Amino acid sequence: MLDEFQIREDIVECGRRLYQKGFVAANDGNISVKISDDEILATPTGRCKGFLYTDELVKLNHKGDVLEGSAKPSTEILMHLAIYEERPDVRSVVHAHPIYATGFATANIPLSDCVLAEIVTTLGSIPIAPYATPSTPELADSIRNVIRHADACLLANHGVVTCGRNVFDAYYKMERVEHYAHIIYVAKMLGGERVLSPEEVQKLYQIRETYGTQTHANPGCLACTEDCVGGDCVLYEKKNKSHDSRNATDETRISALIRDIIQTLK
Repeated sequence: MLDEFQIREDIVECGRRLYQKGFVAANDGNISVKISDDEILATPTGRCKGFLYTDELVKLNHKGDVLEGSAKPSTEILMHLAIYEERPDVRSVVHAHPIYATGFATANIPLSDCVLAEIVTTLGSIPIAPYATPSTPELADSIRNVIRHADACLLANHGVVTCGRNVFDAYYKMERVEHYAHIIYVAKMLGGERVLSPEEVQKLYQIRETYGTQTHANPGCLACTEDCVGGDCVLYEKKNKSHDSRNATDETRISALIRDIIQTLK
């Protein structure tokens, strides 16, 4: 078993960072850590993540039964349990609503294209899971197929979920997703992002292997086989052909929204 006291401290610290960075508001968001094969620490429901105490965390088993703690676990704990079931390698899950990434999620625009080198080498694809009612088994089921191949994904009309080998790993992936979403948003305002070529992606993939980066999704290719290494991706050409038209649509929608906001403020 891992050092439970330190893990509790780390969860509280990550909750504080989520709140300070504006990734969550009020009582939003949830964090969990798998501390043994059948023990999970999770944030309680109805508490602001910026002001948690270590003794408020709830300990439960893989079925969701509370083992220790007077509070109830997050209402979205079923999503966390589903991720642990699908991904035995995962030790922590973080769910939040960062502004830019959640904006893409509500617009139903995935962040799965290969655009930023740092994202290709660290996260790979950031897909979007179909909409499901929060705090229900429906949400847990909707994410299963997606999280098998990705360490971070958008939740349609909801937010973002990331997972990692420890709570800070999962938290930093949340930071990366939001930073990337902000960059893509700005790129769209400047005329649209440029998707990296298969050759460029393959070079980044090789760098990833050199660094020993462990991510479940091949860069930008959620639906590909594990043998795909960027340049061999059969989906790349199809995705790239539709990229310009999709960018035009996205830019039109976003530009119109900005004009409406400016008009309202006048």
